[in-house]
Amino acid sequence: MNMSLKEVPDSLHGQLQARAKQNRRSLDSEILFILETALSSEKIIKEDFITKARLARQKFHGHVRETDLQMAKRAGRSCL
Repeated sequence: MNMSLKEVPDSLHGQLQARAKQNRRSLDSEILFILETALSSEKIIKEDFITKARLARQKFHGHVRETDLQMAKRAGRSCL
């Protein structure tokens, strides 16, 4: 399905572009990510997030290679 946003304020558009660039996503992908996150019924529990972060840190021993990043992107970041 295609969708268009009209009359987006310049400041909001700039924030979205900056965020997309920071996250290495297209503008469309960033907007979809934000919408999916906002509408997701699954809540992130702080302790679960910390546990996953610690496991990822152990897996990569503090160093992340470009191939690890590409693999994570292809897997939807679920491999972390």
